[in-house]
Amino acid sequence: MSALASSTPDRCRTAQWRVQEYSCGFERPHGGGWSDVRGRVVGPDDGAVTIVLGGISADRRLVEDEEGPGWWPGVAEAGGALDPTRRRLVSMDFLDDAAEPFPTVDDQAAAVLMLADTAGIEQFALVGASYGGSVGLSLAAMAPDRVSRLDLLCASAGVHPMTQALRSIQREILKLAIEAGQGARGVDIARRLAMTTYRTPEEFARRFGPDGEPGGVEAYLCARGADYARTVTPERFLSRLASMDAAAPDLSAITCPVNLLAFSSDSLVPLDQVEATRAALTGCETRLVVHDSQYGHDAFLKETALVNAFLEGRHD
Repeated sequence: MSALASSTPDRCRTAQWRVQEYSCGFERPHGGGWSDVRGRVVGPDDGAVTIVLGGISADRRLVEDEEGPGWWPGVAEAGGALDPTRRRLVSMDFLDDAAEPFPTVDDQAAAVLMLADTAGIEQFALVGASYGGSVGLSLAAMAPDRVSRLDLLCASAGVHPMTQALRSIQREILKLAIEAGQGARGVDIARRLAMTTYRTPEEFARRFGPDGEPGGVEAYLCARGADYARTVTPERFLSRLASMDAAAPDLSAITCPVNLLAFSSDSLVPLDQVEATRAALTGCETRLVVHDSQYGHDAFLKETALVNAFLEGRHD
């Protein structure tokens, strides 16, 4: 990997833990030009290091700070499995270049390694959820000597054909919107479609039935789509969708212990995809934990007790 990295740590202190901001840059390992990387390290300098990568909406604000909440409340907070008073947590903004050439999962993994180098971190545990799990698998295959443990949540190496079908529809929505000069509208609609797959029919029935939330399911989808369109460009959305479908990590190169958490109600990453990923991890020890949840794919964000237990190794 050709790199000309620089960093300027910006150190500040919140009420409970230390926050360090890092920025660097690198030449992508397989072409695509130069990319800038922005990341954050939270917690004590002597804490065990864990790199944490989330879904497509996740960013470097993993833990609550003075500007707002983190993206993983209940887990990445004081008292959670990822406790920033005890652990040194590393998080990153995923690369957000234009759709052509889109940043691949390998590019994202290389960016994580560049961030770790810039922060002076050699070895680390790795937690990857959803899209972050795909990046985590690539990273563990790319640098097996640096990853001490990999925890995967709602993630697999392969992509189910139904998930591919959903993403193909989302891509067409986004492309049509861009051609019509309505990019933000396309992001809104494509995100609404995605929201219908993150949860389960049972959860929607409970929330939006006759006695459910005011405005019903349409108001919910409108709000979620509009929120996403305010912060995400159609090019970035297209890029991330292409990146997910193109992931192809060499699982045989992974040597660290891998723990996998799956939810039987997850339609985006079905249990059989997770089981196939585990079977292909032939060079390492693995453990698979399966639960059910009304929240489907979003269970890694909503089922905090189960997630904390999994990350702490308390449940088989």
